[in-house]
Amino acid sequence: MDQIITARNRSAKEAQILECALKLLIEIGDAGLTMRRIADCAGMRLSNVQYYFKSRDDVLIAMVAQYFDECAKSLQKMTEESIAESERERVRFLVTAGLSHGQQISDMCRAFREIWAISSRNEIVDNSLMDYYRRFADLMAEYALSDELDTADREKVKALLVPYFEGYSVTARSLAVENNVVEDMITDIVLSLVKDDMS
Repeated sequence: MDQIITARNRSAKEAQILECALKLLIEIGDAGLTMRRIADCAGMRLSNVQYYFKSRDDVLIAMVAQYFDECAKSLQKMTEESIAESERERVRFLVTAGLSHGQQISDMCRAFREIWAISSRNEIVDNSLMDYYRRFADLMAEYALSDELDTADREKVKALLVPYFEGYSVTARSLAVENNVVEDMITDIVLSLVKDDMS
């Protein structure tokens, strides 16, 4: 059975440890992330960090759960605050947001790059990563797509957007097409899938 980790309420010290772990992951990568470095960053003794998290894997698992929870909450808040009304405006809003990390290497891109690497060696982190992408896709579909669109076509739109956003964030800086042109193109493709189903 797949094991998926979820974030939970943490004490101030646990939160500080996880914040330092994420900061170090972004700055120096997975290979340099040690319990001693986390303790130094948090201004704690190693034994104090180990009181809360017995191993580096425990820190990684908790950090990933918390990070993904924050990412999902951020997306939820962004869609709630959006003023986009029509389906085209909502799809374009999501496409613009989804492609926004492509032109620079943001901390979010660095964090995900390291988490992808960890997920190739850690089944619990991998399950958490896949769960995050499912949540991300469901939230996008709920926000942008008509309730009248059938489940199979919703899944097609999700299958188009999520991998495209992830791949674009890695490759966009090497592409010659301007972001606004790509945004129009992807929005048109999504809406063509929706219109084909609705006709």
